[in-house]
Amino acid sequence: MSRQALIQQVQEYYTDFLVRDPADLAGIYSEEVVFCDPLRRVEGLPALQAHFAHMSRGLTQCRFQFEKASIDHDSACLPWHMHYAHQSLRGGRPLRLRGCSLLRCSDKVFYHEDFFDLGAMVYEQVPLLGTLVRFFKARMERS
Repeated sequence: MSRQALIQQVQEYYTDFLVRDPADLAGIYSEEVVFCDPLRRVEGLPALQAHFAHMSRGLTQCRFQFEKASIDHDSACLPWHMHYAHQSLRGGRPLRLRGCSLLRCSDKVFYHEDFFDLGAMVYEQVPLLGTLVRFFKARMERS
């Protein structure tokens, strides 16, 4: 499979994350995959499948809108916007998060790292904590 086709397959999987079966990850990710984001590091395909099954609990919406990917011979950078809603954040209202994924691949993806602002995703969405985080961000911007 070409790199372009593999990246397209990754994007299709995440387009509507909640309707996807974690078993389908076997067609995209290698058995030895390493997946990282600001919250965790997961190693191995079975652990990634379990993580994705667990991660979808509480989400009522989760889809990714991708911008133009930058693809090299063994890596890709995928900028995205995640549109999500979680019953524990902002009363379940829809939210949006900007991020980027770094993928390393051969015939399948063996390394996937997501970069995003954890504060914007979680902390700013919690009522009192969110007010404090936004206050400090605004104050730092003025400095």
